[in-house]
Amino acid sequence: MRFGASGYAKELFPLLFERDDASLEPRPIGQLALQAIRAAGAERCVTVVSPEKLEVVRVFGSTESGMSLAYVVQPEPRGIPHALRCARAWLADDDVVFAMPDTIVLPPDALARVHAERVASGADVVLGVFPTDEPERLGPVELDASGRIVRIHDKPASPPARNTWALASWSSRFTAFACDWDEAQDASGAREHAIGHAFEAARAAGLDVRAVFFASGRFLDVGTPHGLRAALASLVTHGFLVPDQATTA
Repeated sequence: MRFGASGYAKELFPLLFERDDASLEPRPIGQLALQAIRAAGAERCVTVVSPEKLEVVRVFGSTESGMSLAYVVQPEPRGIPHALRCARAWLADDDVVFAMPDTIVLPPDALARVHAERVASGADVVLGVFPTDEPERLGPVELDASGRIVRIHDKPASPPARNTWALASWSSRFTAFACDWDEAQDASGAREHAIGHAFEAARAAGLDVRAVFFASGRFLDVGTPHGLRAALASLVTHGFLVPDQATTA
């Protein structure tokens, strides 16, 4: 709904990527998230879709850059922790790298670096944190002077920092925790439970939750007109998009 009244799936917003032969091929913005997941070492990806967005399945198909794709339907829009519950049987005891298909994160290897930090440190969760001008509508992460997480917020009225988490890598221990936590929240009557709240609950419960802060990185949400304009400009700057397309968009 944030993308306007057209009903267009923002994850499928077409971007024109320049190819080696100088011709142009339209590809959806969600492909950037899939490429980041593949670059982090994933051999398969589970994509959770709503019944209204089955066009995603047709567009992305069964593979991306040699990575197998599977799809799970989330019947109702009940948040990312519930989406994780829908995909839990597919995830089993594997490590997870997570990216959102309606966002752009730079540098392109950020998710790979976040995952590498989690594997090296043995942490349960590592978040990729980026500067933002709109922390009040996102997920700012409160860090102390040493970079340790003090608290993870979700859409706070008074943000403690001008940043937001945008990517994550986690172990099967967090998958189990988040699914159990979401089931427990059902009793509260809340319709949608934020994944940021699950991260904070895990931290408070003693799981090892860490952050990698990308001070010069960019996080762009294409789900709003402002975010889309900023995303197009940033993609031109970083060579993902040809200038003529950004000018006419």
